[in-house]
Amino acid sequence: MKKSYSIKDLFIIVLSRLPYIVISAVICAVAMFGVSKFMIDPKYQSNVSLYVKNSNKAPDSNQSVNVNDLNVSKSLVSTYIVILNNDIVMDEISDILLSRHSEAELANDFKIVDGRITNRSLKACYNMVAANQTEVLKITATTKRAELSQELCNVMAEVAPEFLIRVVGAGSVEKIGDAKLYPNKVSPNVTKNTILGGIAGFVLSILIVFMIDFFDNTVKSTEEIQDRFNKPILGEIPHIGGKTKKKEIGKSSDRKKKLLFNDKNNEIPFSVVENYKSIRTNVTFSLSTAENKIFAVTSSLPSEGKSVTIANLAVTMAEADKKVLLIDADMRKPVQHKNFSLKNKKGLSTVLSREAVFEECVNRGVKKNLDVLTAGVIPPNPSELLASKKMREMIDKIKNEYDYILIDTPPILQMTDVIGLADIIAGVTVVLSYGNTTYQEVQEVQKKLELGNCNLMGFILNNITRGAGNSYSYSKYGRYKYGYKYKQYDMNYRTEQSEEKEEEKSESNSSSKKNKESESKKKN
Repeated sequence: MKKSYSIKDLFIIVLSRLPYIVISAVICAVAMFGVSKFMIDPKYQSNVSLYVKNSNKAPDSNQSVNVNDLNVSKSLVSTYIVILNNDIVMDEISDILLSRHSEAELANDFKIVDGRITNRSLKACYNMVAANQTEVLKITATTKRAELSQELCNVMAEVAPEFLIRVVGAGSVEKIGDAKLYPNKVSPNVTKNTILGGIAGFVLSILIVFMIDFFDNTVKSTEEIQDRFNKPILGEIPHIGGKTKKKEIGKSSDRKKKLLFNDKNNEIPFSVVENYKSIRTNVTFSLSTAENKIFAVTSSLPSEGKSVTIANLAVTMAEADKKVLLIDADMRKPVQHKNFSLKNKKGLSTVLSREAVFEECVNRGVKKNLDVLTAGVIPPNPSELLASKKMREMIDKIKNEYDYILIDTPPILQMTDVIGLADIIAGVTVVLSYGNTTYQEVQEVQKKLELGNCNLMGFILNNITRGAGNSYSYSKYGRYKYGYKYKQYDMNYRTEQSEEKEEEKSESNSSSKKNKESESKKKN
């Protein structure tokens, strides 16, 4: 499926990465400033002009110059440029320079071989053009020293007339003044290069951002997920718990600070709690037509947040005065006993291996209306146990005791344990990790569930990271702002309640005073 972008999409992509783009532009500008200022040798220029005449007329001659003479002079300029770039002319200039300066002095400006300045290094210093397409030949010299540039122009002006008249045999050349010394460097232009470096960095970083987004195959858009897989999005959960290093993702410390019931310091935004309530509502509607209220939660790969999501969802469903059982069926890497700080000596594996009964293994009242059955000791055959007859017998025995039963299962692309539960559950909810799970992985998950006759209820997009500013990226590069925290909401709510109570008290006091006044009047 090819990506399509509108102007709004492109604008939002740039806006969401604007800090990085600006930083890249500044870095490139600073780098170009450093290169221009300290690494590129400064260059200085000087110039001299030669007037090309078609004939050897005396300056005091009464003969007028006609248009044909001027046109011939212009054509001679091109011929003279070719002649002056000849090696013979360069050899003559080399001899003059070596007679005036030592080789050591010229070595920094020219390449010297066998005691002579190479013609190539001399030609690189000269630039000869017809000034504004006239009969004036302008000779410019550019070197690392202003004095040397001036000298090169004057030397060329001295050598040129003799060679031109001798070779061409027609016309004449007259020098228009001497070359002057210009102490200001012509390059590099530090200001200009710095600005160009900043612009180049800005444009290049934008192109890189577009390229990364274009080739990014990870899930970031709820609309695209629905369009590709024709399944609903049951909810969206932003990243919880501040910044987390990659090496900490999936670890106990990272997991526990994302659990709503561990939020003692009120660090989790109140809107996240509302998101889980929204997921609870969507799951409830999805199960409304099912034969039972048992469903499993899985993910494509580890560290996508399924165990945290199902734990928070179980607590949220229990808070709605529903009797809920959470079963940790990930018997390879169980974590629910860590989430709820429970012992794991007895659990699901113990029940299924007939070493103990359900009543002996279940943890009652972990939270209000919530029971938890941990995974138990890790068995050698977890897939066989989940697909066993004993698993069905246990579910049949307890399903009438609970309003909802949630089962935490291993990542389906690594282990297909959830498929063994296909005939006893109403469906499977798949947790996707924003910016980590790829569309290819989601497609593989859907195929495996279809082959196993498992009902895919929908997706939960988890760990949505922050976009531009203080907002979370949502939908098609959209954003949904989160600002209120539970503590703040609670304080505001209490403040409103107290204000209402005070108003009620004042109203009751005023009404009582009025009654007393009316009674006193009647007595009088």
